Amino acid sequence: MKIKKEIKATEEDIESLEMHSVINIISVISSQLQLMQMDSDHPELLDPAIKKASEFGDAAHSKNKSFFNEESLQEFEELIKESVNNLRKDQPVLNDGTAVDEYLKIFGNVFDVFEVRLKEIINRWEAPNKWVPFKVENFVNDFKEFFYAMEKNSKGRYHIIYNIAEQEDKDYLVNFAINSEGNDIIYMPLILKDVIRDLIANARKYTPPGGEITIGISQKEKVFKFVVEDTGLGIPKNEIEQVVEYGYRGSNVKDVVRTMGGGFGLTKAYHVIRELNGELWIESEKGEGTKITVEIPIPDRVKI
Repeated sequence: MKIKKEIKATEEDIESLEMHSVINIISVISSQLQLMQMDSDHPELLDPAIKKASEFGDAAHSKNKSFFNEESLQEFEELIKESVNNLRKDQPVLNDGTAVDEYLKIFGNVFDVFEVRLKEIINRWEAPNKWVPFKVENFVNDFKEFFYAMEKNSKGRYHIIYNIAEQEDKDYLVNFAINSEGNDIIYMPLILKDVIRDLIANARKYTPPGGEITIGISQKEKVFKFVVEDTGLGIPKNEIEQVVEYGYRGSNVKDVVRTMGGGFGLTKAYHVIRELNGELWIESEKGEGTKITVEIPIPDRVKI
């Protein structure tokens, strides 16, 4: 189904979508700190880090651009490392049996992703909708780092693998292919890379472990095409157009799948795609999975 719906969102709602991915990362950091605090005999040691995470969250929600720079991000990461290391000295293993070192690894991975996102969003502020080149190999590696951070954040609830011969019950099988007329280069606006991450994260979120996620990107004949297909929970037929509305989640998942997001990923994707003169299709069967297709014309000024 080609989506042609008008988004029911205020201008302020649309503006807040710009910080959507950053807000999600901060939510992950905050939730991990709070999990540690609940299972610690020394919760006060994490108070400074939790307070700083809250400040970052408030700045993201208020779109305070002055708050987001590499220096403030580094200070945030150092504060978390210091707080967690202080906890490790007094309680190396938490009450739930989790080693504090495991959280240090998780935070390291999350901040690697955060640093990439921050650079991208700063570049977007300076040159919105500018089409920029990516080496295919680097692009794929960026997304593998993204998958790795998601897996680590799950704390063993699932794994992400790329070879069906290695797939076990709790593994997601991910197939990822990119073809480009530019040989080893693809072009896209940075905001579109952000949208692709959101749509892939949605596919993982609404697919139970053991499922399959297929991702394809094609750049040819001046058209950028992206497809993500999953074997997940799907969308009720009469709700397919509604899922692009601001804050809407399908009736079959909103009380089943726990999420830290607000149901904004598809809204953001649809808004960005329309801003880039593109089109979005959603095909879905409840209980069988969803396929999302995006096609965006590549401007003549982009020389491939």
